[in-house]
Amino acid sequence: MIKEYIKSYKDFPVKGIDFKCIASLCSNEKGFRKANNYLYDKLLSVGPVDKIIGIDARGFIFASILSYKFNKPLILARKAGKLPGNCISKEFKLEYGTSIIEIQNESIYEKERVIIIDDLMATGGTVQAVVDIVKDMKAIPVAVGCVIDLSFLEGSKKIKEQGINFYAATNY
Repeated sequence: MIKEYIKSYKDFPVKGIDFKCIASLCSNEKGFRKANNYLYDKLLSVGPVDKIIGIDARGFIFASILSYKFNKPLILARKAGKLPGNCISKEFKLEYGTSIIEIQNESIYEKERVIIIDDLMATGGTVQAVVDIVKDMKAIPVAVGCVIDLSFLEGSKKIKEQGINFYAATNY
């Protein structure tokens, strides 16, 4: 069970948030391996993919491993101002503020099938912004994978309602 490797921190980063921290999972080789193997095994079912997108910053950890295992390029979805060159940007709401995410505009091409990876799904704002960028690039988001799904916040439900496969290694 992956939950046993994940620590919770109450009132972080702001009062009222029960933060689920993957650092404890990543620092345990058994838990880390379980989470990565789970995501890889589930994501194999979506059929052929062209690229793996990792969301800044903790999503990079898992996306890089999946990129390697799938033998596909890793595309970075980063916070505003972190990528050089021309980027496509989307502003989105977090459960405790707003942010902007960007992808370099020549990193994904029309009709490419992509998997989007993040560490945690909460309200879905970050992932939805990346989905919107992928669609703006005329590519196809075939799946979203996360280590943790806070399903009570319904972000994963919103992704599934769009016909996008969603997989999480554990659920709260």
